[in-house]
Amino acid sequence: MLLGNVSKIKTGNLDVNAKVRNGRYPFFTCAQKSEKIDSYSFDCECVLVAGNGDLNIKHYKGKFDAYQRTYVVEILQKNQLDARFLFHFLNKYLEKLRNQSIGGVIKYIKMANLTDIKLPNYSLEKQKQIVEILDTADSLRKKRKEQLTILDDYIKSVFLEMFGDPVMNNKAWSNHELSDLSTKIGSGATPRGGKSSYKNEGVALIRSMNIQNNMFEYKGLAYIDDMQAENLRNVIVQENDVLFNITGASVCRCAIVPKEILPARVNQHVAIIHPNKKVNSVYLSLLLTSGSFKSFLLRLASAGGATREAITKEDLGKLSIPVPPIDLQNKFADIVKQVEQTKQKMRTSLEEMDNHFNALMQRWFG
Repeated sequence: MLLGNVSKIKTGNLDVNAKVRNGRYPFFTCAQKSEKIDSYSFDCECVLVAGNGDLNIKHYKGKFDAYQRTYVVEILQKNQLDARFLFHFLNKYLEKLRNQSIGGVIKYIKMANLTDIKLPNYSLEKQKQIVEILDTADSLRKKRKEQLTILDDYIKSVFLEMFGDPVMNNKAWSNHELSDLSTKIGSGATPRGGKSSYKNEGVALIRSMNIQNNMFEYKGLAYIDDMQAENLRNVIVQENDVLFNITGASVCRCAIVPKEILPARVNQHVAIIHPNKKVNSVYLSLLLTSGSFKSFLLRLASAGGATREAITKEDLGKLSIPVPPIDLQNKFADIVKQVEQTKQKMRTSLEEMDNHFNALMQRWFG
């Protein structure tokens, strides 16, 4: 059956600026996170499809309103199609919708991209069984992610308890410029030819996408050959180096290099900080990503008024860093290490859950 034959599909009528802070009802735009509004145009159970940008799927039941490029799919033949089943199916179908999207800077889909979707031929009873399994599996994944967030919050609270706010320095630690706490602060370059010059193996080339907040992302890690690496010998990454994104949308993200990817180099968007014996890498990384210090860094990155946010190596070197006794820093690093071991087990468990969930989606939706 075709989706257009069993559902009513329409878009919202509102501009994205119609949102109201602390409004009474959800306001669905094309963003992943919904907004709020004080009026509603819909009161139903439906599946919502973002019509432009990075497409996404939502399910909702109740009163709400929608942006003019958000498709509201309300099922008419409820004896043939379950709303949660459609939600899961469209999440799997999402990649096809992205491939069908058209346009210039902002891609979009047309109504026909939805109405012409051919749905799997499952009975309503079978659909509900599938939904129960997928909802349960998805709920377990969300709980695991929440547990990881709780552990992240725990590390932040321990940092504040032991060291206080690093901007206010309310524990009156001695302050030092980061240049006095480092043997080197430097950034690299992209080899000539860009992505086309990357290799399948060799010396790792770390890019901004690999640097998350206090976590290294292995996905997208590039490699260069020995000759390319030699040309970047001034930015050799060493064990315990702190890596800091200095340009672009990911500016101010920071993480410690994992030793298993060494030897490595960085490109021009990532700065290497070689800490000296006065400062522990774990302490420094957590300080640079702490709430108040991160806010300070983001203001610094946009202070020049340029369209592209950036922090220079000189800016990094002049940062005023509170320096507690190294024994206290090391004690904190030991706590973080224990928590990270637990987090790694959880990440492995979450990856297994994701693989299981994706296998189920592939089994039922192809």
